[in-house]
Amino acid sequence: MYTIAIFNSQEGVGKTAVTLNLGHALALAGHQVTLVDFDPAGDLSTALGLFRQPAQGIDQVLTDAVDFETVAISTRDEMHLIPSGSRLAELERAEHPGMKQGLLLQQALLKGMPGQAFMLFDCPSVSELLVANALLGVDMALIPVSGDAAGAESLPHLLETVRRFSAARGGALRYTIVMNRIPARRRLTGVAVSKFSGLAPENFLQTVICQSELITEARKMGRTVFEYRAHSRSAADFRQLAGELLRRIELDR
Repeated sequence: MYTIAIFNSQEGVGKTAVTLNLGHALALAGHQVTLVDFDPAGDLSTALGLFRQPAQGIDQVLTDAVDFETVAISTRDEMHLIPSGSRLAELERAEHPGMKQGLLLQQALLKGMPGQAFMLFDCPSVSELLVANALLGVDMALIPVSGDAAGAESLPHLLETVRRFSAARGGALRYTIVMNRIPARRRLTGVAVSKFSGLAPENFLQTVICQSELITEARKMGRTVFEYRAHSRSAADFRQLAGELLRRIELDR
């Protein structure tokens, strides 16, 4: 099972939409996929149509050593969801969290989840302990970045976070970056292009996810872009993202 954390400390870059639609793209390509709502806000669960949050979820996997499959919910063909659970926020509020608390996910992943090819984690923006668990435990970080000045300014901080967790892991954390929410009829701004080209260009995917109200509309209805408009440009973008990511993972193995 290959594990991917969709991560960015900047809010509003579309992490949940990327997790949701990339996950469904992988499932439609024939892979068994589990999506993990790793944010106490529960936005991923809502985006999958669970408007009433389940009480059990990844919180129990981390704190009670429950197996992943015990709390997984089948949501689509080839795709499962592990909700955040009602106690996930309590983990972040733990007093004096140490290295042991940062390795809870890593320990859980040692047992894996039978039959699954991919597990994608929708990470929160502001939770230090949960993000630490994700970046210390997964195989790869996928970083959605907006193609504007704010996205360019955030990138050095994101790369420093990757370097810091690579050191803590004792080996490099694989990461790749996808440009997200890019206006379909406008090139990237000059300041963004110049900064992106000078910072880890080999880690940028060629796929670009264009900005579209369709993605937001689908999510509000608890559907993916493939269910909402299967032949849309947004659906094509996420199919391309899944294909490129699969090829990169195969090369890394």
